[in-house]
Amino acid sequence: MKPRTSDDRHAHIASKRPAWTTRPGGHAPRSSLVLGVLVLAAVVSTRWVRLNISPSVPLGLYRLAPVQTPLVRGTLVVLPVPTSVHGVWSRWVPLLKPVAAVAGETVCVQDLGLWIDGDLYGLVGKEYEGKPLPQLDGCLMVQAGEVFLASKAQNSLDGRYFGPTPIASLAAQAIPVLTWH
Repeated sequence: MKPRTSDDRHAHIASKRPAWTTRPGGHAPRSSLVLGVLVLAAVVSTRWVRLNISPSVPLGLYRLAPVQTPLVRGTLVVLPVPTSVHGVWSRWVPLLKPVAAVAGETVCVQDLGLWIDGDLYGLVGKEYEGKPLPQLDGCLMVQAGEVFLASKAQNSLDGRYFGPTPIASLAAQAIPVLTWH
């Protein structure tokens, strides 16, 4: 028998790649290359964009930029999950929160509520899914170099549980690109 010959007349078919894995000419499909580029872009783009699915700020797509100081109320920022709430929130998913108070403003937790310069931001929970939440107690003044992050959305995991945040620890500023409620 000559090399590359067989008694089985279908052996030549088994040595070829399935038609759906090749293009004419026998080259790998472009779809693999496109898929690879898309996966790489998704991984890299998390440094520049953020998809928010948490109801504490509007749902949607946000562009990430360096933090611009001075920060003002309402500015949206991204921060690593504070150590005090690691048991409640995944430490791998940074928080996206609005600045609710800046240096010189008063923040109080009293009567089961969060108050910022006399404005009620909502209730302060005692636990989340059976896990106790850290609690602020009384009033504090936000110091220079800090901000207090809080949302008026119900059940927001924010400064009411982890206190003021040093501006230097903020990862990015978030600018809405496409949002919805």
